[in-house]
Amino acid sequence: MAARKAIFERLGWDPELYGPEATRFLTLAIGAVLVSSPVLVAFFLFISPRLALLVPLVLIFGLLAAPKVWRSMVGRGVDRELPTLLSYLVVYSKSPMHMADLLLRAEGEGFRWSRYEISRLRLLMNLGRDPTTALKMLADTTPASKFGEIMRDYINAQTMGASRTQLSLLLFKRAVETLGEQWRGHVEFGKVVAEAIVAAVVSVVAITPLSLLGGSAPMTLLVLPLLVAPAGALVMLMTRPSMGELRLGYLEALATFSVPLIAVAINFKLSLVAGLAFLLGMVVVVEIMNVGYGRLSERALRELRLASEEARLGYLPEERLMRAERLAPEVIRAVTSAAKVAGTSGLGEALTQLYSLMEEARRQARSASMQASVLAIIASLSVPIAIYSLSLLGEAAASMPGTGSPELLEEMSRLIVSMSPLVALPASVLQRGWLLSPVYPLISQGIAMLVLDLI
Repeated sequence: MAARKAIFERLGWDPELYGPEATRFLTLAIGAVLVSSPVLVAFFLFISPRLALLVPLVLIFGLLAAPKVWRSMVGRGVDRELPTLLSYLVVYSKSPMHMADLLLRAEGEGFRWSRYEISRLRLLMNLGRDPTTALKMLADTTPASKFGEIMRDYINAQTMGASRTQLSLLLFKRAVETLGEQWRGHVEFGKVVAEAIVAAVVSVVAITPLSLLGGSAPMTLLVLPLLVAPAGALVMLMTRPSMGELRLGYLEALATFSVPLIAVAINFKLSLVAGLAFLLGMVVVVEIMNVGYGRLSERALRELRLASEEARLGYLPEERLMRAERLAPEVIRAVTSAAKVAGTSGLGEALTQLYSLMEEARRQARSASMQASVLAIIASLSVPIAIYSLSLLGEAAASMPGTGSPELLEEMSRLIVSMSPLVALPASVLQRGWLLSPVYPLISQGIAMLVLDLI
C-alpha cells in the first residue's frame, strides 16, 4: 500500500487530492500500460522501429497528464451539476446537520460527478479530520471553482451565526446564479460554434481562386461544414443546462437532430427541391410535437407548484413529483429522496424555491431562444454571400483565358447550397435544445436556393 501511494505521488496523483475512485482508475491504467506496452512495441516493430520507440513515451506522457485531465473533467462536471446538488441540499438546510454530513448523504443519489468530490470528502473525514476542517480542505482543493466558492461562502455564513433560513436562501441564491451562468455560457458557446461554421463557409470562397489554377483545396474545404456543424451542435446538446425545459428521450432527440442531416443527403442524392420539401414537411411534424411537449411542460410545472402547496401542509406529494419529474429528473428525484430521510418540515419551502428556480431556468431558455434567432439570420446570410462571391469569381474566370472552368465554381455553389441546412444547426440547438426545430435549416436552404436561382 505504501509503495503504491509512493508511485501515485511521483505521478502527481495524491489520493487526498483526487479521491479513492481516481486512485483505483489510475491503478487500472498503470496495469493496462504495463500489460499493453510490450504488445504494442512488438506490433509497431513490424511497421516501423521509430513508431515502436514512441509507444512507451506516449503511454508515459498519458499517465503524467492523467491527473490534470481527471481534475479538469471532475471540475467541469461538478459545476454543471451544481443547480441539482444545491436543490438537494436546500431540502436539508433546515436540519441541524453539518454541511459535510449533508453532502455525504448525497453520495448515493446518482450524481455523476459530484460523487467523486463527496467520496473525497469522506476520505478526508476518515483520515481523522473533523467535518468543518474536511469541508474547508475540499472547498480549497476542489477543481470545481463554483462549488468551492459556494462551500466557502456557506462555511463563512455558518461561522458568522447565520440562521437556517438565511443558509437556505444562500443556497437558493447561488443555485439561481449558477443556473444563469450556465445558460449564458451555453449561448456564448453556441455563438463560437456558429462563427466556426460561418468561417468554414467563407474560407471556401477565400481560397477559391486556387481552383481556377487547378487547385483542389476549395473542394476539400467543402467538407468542413459537414464536420464542424454536427460535431459542434452535438457538443452543445451534451453541455446544455439540464433545467428549464422538458427533458426528451434519446430517440426523440435523435429523430429531430437527424432531420438537417437527412435533408443534406437528399440534396446530394436527389435534388435541392426534394430536400426543401422534406424540411418543410418535417417542420410541420416537429412543430406539432412541440405543441404537445409544451403542454406537458406546463402540466409538469403546475404539478410542481401543487406539490409545493401540499408539502407545506405536511404531505409528501410523491405522485405529483413523479408527474413533474421530466422538467428536471435529477433534481426532483434527489429532492424526493432527501425528503424521505429529512422529513417534510422543509420540503414545502424547498419545492417553492425549486419552482422559482424552474421559472428562472425557463426565462433563461426563452432568452437563449431569442438570441438563436439572431444567430440563425447571421448564419443563413453567410451562404448567399458565399454564393454571390463565387458568381463574381465565375464572371472573372470566364474572361480570363487559361484558368479553370467556370463550371467548377457553379458546382461549388450548388454544393454549398446542398449543405446550407447544416449552417443553421447550432442556432436550432440553441433555440430549443433536444427538440430541434427544422425551421432555421429550412430558411437557410430556402434563401440559398433563391439566391442561386436569381444569379
